[in-house]
Amino acid sequence: MQYILERSKLFIFLILILMLVGVYTFLTLPQREIPETPPGLVLISTILPGAEPEKVETSITNPIERQLQSIDGIASMNSISANSASIITLEIEDGIEPDGLINSIQQQAQRAAGSFPDQAQDVSVEKLDLTFPLVSYMFYGDEEELAQLEEPLAKLSDEVEAVSGVAGTQVKGLNGEQVVIELDGDALAENQLQPFEVLQSLQQANQPLSLGTHSDGEQQFVLTVQQSQGIEKLRELQVGQTAVPLADVASVELTEVQADDIVTFEGESSVSYTVFLQTGQDVPSVDDRVSEVIDGFNEDLPAGISAERYVSQAENVNEIFSTLYISLLIAVLAVLIVTTAGLTLYGAFAVALTVLASVLIGLIPIPSLGVDLNQISVIGLIIAIGILVDDSIVVNDNIQRRYKLGDNTLTGAINGVKEVYPSIVSSSLAIVVTFSPLLLLSGGNGAFIKALPSVLITTILASTVLSITLVPMMQYLRTKRKKRKISDTPGFLGKPLEKLAQVYSEKVLKGVLKHPWLTGVGGLVIATALLSLALFTPFEFFPEADREEVTMNVRLAEGTTIEETDAFIQEVTQEVASEDEDVNETAVFTGEGLPNLFAASMDNTGANTGQVAFRIDREATSASAFIDKWQPELRERYPDAEIFLDTIVQGPPVGAPVTVTATGEDINELAALRDSLEEEMLTNGASVVTDNLGAAVPAIEYVPEQETLEDNGIALSTVTNQLQLLTQGVPLYTLYEGQTPYQVILKQAGITEGETIDLSAFSLPASSAASDEEAQDGEAGPPAAAQPGPPELIALDELLTAQEMTTLAQVPHQSGDRAITLRAFGEADDFEAQMLEIVDNARADLPAGYELSTGGENSDQEAFFAEIGILFLVVLLLVYLVIAFQFKSFGLPFLVLIAVYLGISGAILGLFLTQTPLSFLGVMGIVSLTGIVVRNAVVLIDFVEVRRLTGDFDIKEAIIESGYARIKPIVLTSLTSIVALLPVALSGDPLFEPLAVTIIAGLMFSGIFTLVMIPALYYLFNRKDKKQTA
Repeated sequence: MQYILERSKLFIFLILILMLVGVYTFLTLPQREIPETPPGLVLISTILPGAEPEKVETSITNPIERQLQSIDGIASMNSISANSASIITLEIEDGIEPDGLINSIQQQAQRAAGSFPDQAQDVSVEKLDLTFPLVSYMFYGDEEELAQLEEPLAKLSDEVEAVSGVAGTQVKGLNGEQVVIELDGDALAENQLQPFEVLQSLQQANQPLSLGTHSDGEQQFVLTVQQSQGIEKLRELQVGQTAVPLADVASVELTEVQADDIVTFEGESSVSYTVFLQTGQDVPSVDDRVSEVIDGFNEDLPAGISAERYVSQAENVNEIFSTLYISLLIAVLAVLIVTTAGLTLYGAFAVALTVLASVLIGLIPIPSLGVDLNQISVIGLIIAIGILVDDSIVVNDNIQRRYKLGDNTLTGAINGVKEVYPSIVSSSLAIVVTFSPLLLLSGGNGAFIKALPSVLITTILASTVLSITLVPMMQYLRTKRKKRKISDTPGFLGKPLEKLAQVYSEKVLKGVLKHPWLTGVGGLVIATALLSLALFTPFEFFPEADREEVTMNVRLAEGTTIEETDAFIQEVTQEVASEDEDVNETAVFTGEGLPNLFAASMDNTGANTGQVAFRIDREATSASAFIDKWQPELRERYPDAEIFLDTIVQGPPVGAPVTVTATGEDINELAALRDSLEEEMLTNGASVVTDNLGAAVPAIEYVPEQETLEDNGIALSTVTNQLQLLTQGVPLYTLYEGQTPYQVILKQAGITEGETIDLSAFSLPASSAASDEEAQDGEAGPPAAAQPGPPELIALDELLTAQEMTTLAQVPHQSGDRAITLRAFGEADDFEAQMLEIVDNARADLPAGYELSTGGENSDQEAFFAEIGILFLVVLLLVYLVIAFQFKSFGLPFLVLIAVYLGISGAILGLFLTQTPLSFLGVMGIVSLTGIVVRNAVVLIDFVEVRRLTGDFDIKEAIIESGYARIKPIVLTSLTSIVALLPVALSGDPLFEPLAVTIIAGLMFSGIFTLVMIPALYYLFNRKDKKQTA
């Protein structure tokens, strides 16, 4: 220590340099609203045109899932096999490096593709990176002019995606275009062509033409053939053996494709354009760069189109951070005011500088921990400021005490640190081990809270070092320059604090020590009784954000067209907007729904689904009140629709209160089990029950006439291909017209939407071999010579028999097995218990090979509390070990841990009195108290233990002397922590208010009771220890 003090100026200069590095780190940390909680999802999608769900399941989904079973690192695997499409969603386990895993997934998916039918398109494997929307625009106005935005928006996306920090863009509501080749049946017959001949010619035409090179001895020439490009090339293509131009037998036209979404903004047709942020990027800076590009684009929009900046994360971030920075500034001012209340101006300056240096230096390693600047990390800084002041005040106060006792400049600084550094180091380690286990929290909850323990750990470690170096260095330099008389009552509240110390030591402690059993046991009884108040305290795992957006999810019956769904949602939206004057704005996304805005998600989207975003007047109502008003009302008005209203939740997304998953082999048996469970749930308290199977949809099944097919030599695949041409068409490849890509679809004219399919109007040629055999059947003699002329045509209704039926819209899987998941919603207090009882009863009657499993939001919360309970026990053990090593005692740490018990009781009391919900961050506040409140007990006991180790002391006098010496730093440090958090507690922020209330109430209650109970219990412990020794 002497070495450091004698070189104080050099070390202070080094500290100032580190502070500048900390300032740079703070200014360059990426800013965002809430911590990133990466979804860790991978989507595998494959298209099998025209295939029914069970065909997709057996041909596509099952082979891929079998291959994926061999890959480690996949937490869950869910899939949907629907008409023409297989979609598999994988969740990556925590801690797994995603890029390497995705490579393995791609390899296994490609291996499975070797067994796919020839019609299957390429497997697509992609990580879902477009999860954090940065900014979203609405382009609305004239529909014809909106339709012309496809190419301009494509060019805009190229520019925007070139901006550093942008993950991608998404356009919704814009009808695309495709090239449709529609065969004319009469023209085909006239030219003696069959559709498959046209198909072969088109596939061959898409192959790259390469004639190679040729050398004439002097030069090397590349050989090419002049060809038309784009659509014109298709029209001129010669098809069949007779080389008929395609334009003679088919129309080749650009046609509009219905978008996956119909978007309206304030009742007007719109196009939504959303930009997504890359992981780890700074929201405001990337937004500035993106806005510059889009603003330039908006300037050139046609007169009939308007642009609206619909959602901006940068605006939210700036608004939130301005409020948080005010709270941070108040916390800093609280440190200055409280420290000057009991310290000299110079001492207060030394403490404030040490706190500031601790914060800035503690920020330096934060980027390497994967933490950015968000609400959680800023709150962590506010809490840290209240805690960091403790060490500096204790050191400064003890150095001043040593100078009053007559120590010289150097000795006073050394002894002042030497006497208190064990308690400072141990109490700081207690805080570090308190927060370290929180870094081990799994899943989205762990990712969400990670910033809090990270900031507190790094700043506490910095504070521990600086408090025993920077504070004594500053006091040493000042005292060395000029010896000053040390005031007995420094600070503008010095005299009241001195009076408090005298009253506490001479009256309170003496009274406590006369009745130690009454004081100690009575305090424990009171603290234990207060814990029961938790039963009367409201609970809310993650609170709703105080935002103006409310989203509405709508799902209609399977088979509903997107136009019908849009008409329904528009009707509902207009009703709400016209009947509720608190609605300021509406936006409708029919189809796949919102582009991940407002944390609103929807599973199994399609033509029968949609989402609405309402913006309400927050001054007149709240999001929860709006939901409570309209959700039951709309469900009553429209009982055939699934309608859910929701708002932004400040935390990771949550699911249904109860989920039930039924697994088994037969999908029809599972569907029957689903129906039974759903009926029971709705009868016994559930307001809504949804599932991922959906209702059966009407279908037409074509039964092959095998004998007719065989007699005419026609393969069933030829018949099904002909049907596909007549209905949805056959997708071929992508054609470029200039720089714009278009999907090419081959169809045959004859069947239009809205009309009954008449198979008798379409024919296929019988094979020549079959015709010859029929002609010679029963005749003797040599076979007749083949007769020239067109082949015999067989009508499709002779080859197929149509029958109406119902079929499943999709086949869901979980972990490779057929599985149906039900999600139950209800409001009853014992809702979960009722639902679980229904499931238990159903298990008793399950057929062999079928299982029921349960989960849901409530189960997730129970799992979290189980995990946090285990971590809390680990925290207590670690704190115990730290204190046991300091005091070299097995029993004494239990006295210190009583302060934790008192802190928890105080936290519950504070939540109860303010009726603040016990939430996720409220629990984090209780855990945080473990490390914070032990400081006061450690500081108090350590002073007595130092006297005890001298061997010549009176236990009562030592306790009284300790109380007199330590009451001021304990009061100042506790007061600073409380005042620093008061702005957060009074801010009304539903996310952080429980955290602030638990810490403030815990500190107040524990602080008061610790000053009374710990001396009494220590006296009893010491007296018992002496008797055992004797």
